Amino acid sequence: MHIRRAVLTLCLSICLASQAQATEWQTNNPGFRPLGIVSNKNALWVCGPNESIASSSDGKSWTLHHHASGAGAMLFGIEFFSAKFGYAYGTGGTVLFTNDGGDSWETRHFGADTILLASFADPTHGLLRTAPSLFYLDGSDSLHQIAQPADTLQRFPFTPFLVALSPDKMTALLSEGPYAEAGFLATIDGGKTWSFYDPQSTGIKDLLRVDGKYWATGHEVIGKDKPGGGNGVPMATYSEDGMHWTHTTTEIHPCHWEYCVICNSQGCLASGTLLVNFFHQPTTYSAIPKGALTAKWAVVGENICTLNQNVACASIGKASDIEASPGVPLPHEQTMPRLGTKLPTGGLRCVSCSLEPVFIDDKVQGRITVHVVLQVGTDGTVEMANVEKSPSDALTQKIHDEMMTWLFEPPTKEGQSIRIKTESDIAVNVILPK
Repeated sequence: MHIRRAVLTLCLSICLASQAQATEWQTNNPGFRPLGIVSNKNALWVCGPNESIASSSDGKSWTLHHHASGAGAMLFGIEFFSAKFGYAYGTGGTVLFTNDGGDSWETRHFGADTILLASFADPTHGLLRTAPSLFYLDGSDSLHQIAQPADTLQRFPFTPFLVALSPDKMTALLSEGPYAEAGFLATIDGGKTWSFYDPQSTGIKDLLRVDGKYWATGHEVIGKDKPGGGNGVPMATYSEDGMHWTHTTTEIHPCHWEYCVICNSQGCLASGTLLVNFFHQPTTYSAIPKGALTAKWAVVGENICTLNQNVACASIGKASDIEASPGVPLPHEQTMPRLGTKLPTGGLRCVSCSLEPVFIDDKVQGRITVHVVLQVGTDGTVEMANVEKSPSDALTQKIHDEMMTWLFEPPTKEGQSIRIKTESDIAVNVILPK
């Protein structure tokens, strides 16, 4: 009896150890610094410097599908419109297209400016965003700038999301800025005409394409006419044209803490440890291990993978508590410059260099100036970041970690790739936890 009990205890210990091991983040190197990630055909796809694109079925073993023979562009976005058609975009107006599910990629150029954001329905229909302008493709190889309605673009100069739903239907989310009013600039005739819809009493945080429909998430204010001024509640709506929206009837209650944001077609984050998928009935909930999650993530099989300096993957489990904890904050998202931003001449050109608008720290608060030293590699990624004159070790680490995700156009001098070391003072806002 004692022997049987000992064996049972040993087996149980091994099983529990295996289960614990499955939920730990495991880091792997795809062969280059990964900058974009997506899931397609039960595989992960990542892109990065020198036009590198690789795939993996488990986040561990990687197959390289494309790599520039010379000095190629930095790719920091990759998406699939369908199982076969996909695209990746980046510096120098570069876009790579695949029509065979990623086995082969064709490089094309749309101007010379860095493409900050793009969405394509096919190689000749889509939306593109550079620092100065917003463009669309209408079936030809020529870019057409979206300049109307001019008053709308002036009032809403930020474009956090672009979605091409089909060759005719395309929508851009226009915003006044982070945590500010936003609306949808949409076309249903391939760009011939554009209309703007500004939903009242809402805060739109995401716009994406799922199963042939637009989806938008965020929050809305209800009961504004009641004493106390109304309440903010989570919101998830869908549309077929970008102008007429329907609230989902699936359960989104767990989004009430942080709202469900940082979405892809596999769900949205309700906190740093809870993934909610309400795009289909019924809503499903998955638990994410603490520690490594960033705003760039994808799910393949039973694993969630996220990007830092490499690819970190962990098993997702069934959430035992679907009340998202505000104590585990959402990861930081990089923000793009406003429309009309003039490109700097010479030196470093930032592609993505934002910090949290407000840091939370246990020891300090207020507006604090720190001194930072960066070394940017030949591929435009940050190789080294030092944060000096910070009053808190925790704050130092948070700023350092975010700066290591910054991206620059690959620096050159007289046509040759170079490393650049730069330093400056940066002011950050810090508050104490509640």
